Amino acid sequence: MIVTFTLNPAIDRMLFIPKFIPGGVNRVVSTHSDAGGHGINVCRALKVMGTEAIACGYIGGQNGRMIKDFLTSASIPYDFVEVPGETRINIKIIEEDGRHTDINESGFEINDNDFSRLSERMGKYISHDNIIALCGAPTPHFEADKYGYMCRRVTARGARLIVDTQPEYLMESLKSKPVFVKPDLYELSQILGNEVSTPQEVCEGARELLGRGAQNVAVGMGGRGAVFAGADGALYIEAPEVPVVGPVGAGAVLVAGICHALQNSMDFESMAKYAVASASASVTVPGTGMAPRREILKLFPKVNAYWM
Repeated sequence: MIVTFTLNPAIDRMLFIPKFIPGGVNRVVSTHSDAGGHGINVCRALKVMGTEAIACGYIGGQNGRMIKDFLTSASIPYDFVEVPGETRINIKIIEEDGRHTDINESGFEINDNDFSRLSERMGKYISHDNIIALCGAPTPHFEADKYGYMCRRVTARGARLIVDTQPEYLMESLKSKPVFVKPDLYELSQILGNEVSTPQEVCEGARELLGRGAQNVAVGMGGRGAVFAGADGALYIEAPEVPVVGPVGAGAVLVAGICHALQNSMDFESMAKYAVASASASVTVPGTGMAPRREILKLFPKVNAYWM
């Protein structure tokens, strides 16, 4: 079973406009809202891939009920911890030329009782056969040591841990030797203290994370693809050229591709290529929509892999 934990979910509200004018009047051509949050998007992508997953984490308020209704309509199971406050709304301004502007709310805060309830809920799903994905940034003022505690619980009981989060929490997770961590270029640059851009620089940075405890590392490089590094070596996965319509959420789809590949026992190179094909397919769909599985399979042979 694949279980995702989203500590700070959202309603993603997309506003489509011809051209965004800061400080001016902007008229919206159309709007669309989706259940959002990194782990929820991972579950949505896995559903398209034909792999079942359950969405867990925190949820609150009327917006939280909307997310649950969306997941029910998509036949995606969930098991959230209800907390006071309102689930946030993230505004995505999408222009005709493809440029995106994000305006994200902070979200609710949690207390020690909320954290205890989440820890108890996690215990239901931590087993040797399960993949646990901790996805996205936590709620405001979430302590790093609590994040580390969650990671230690997962790996101590033999579950496979995947982490995709902000640098502070990702670094804390390394103490638990997660099976995969997935920073993007910006996050890896923050961790290393210097900007990385080329595949070789990214590869060297990924190897540093391996040395600090990660079993495998996937670094998303946007439209250029990704670098995957593990015990057997490192791969630069070159993304195929596709029309970019909706790049929002591609990182979550990359994580979903990794989860799907682990669940189906793919070899390392096939996993990396499948994950990049999945993320590439997702950007051809407007907003945070998910590309059909056939589009992923169509792109898979076009993905190039280079051992480094």
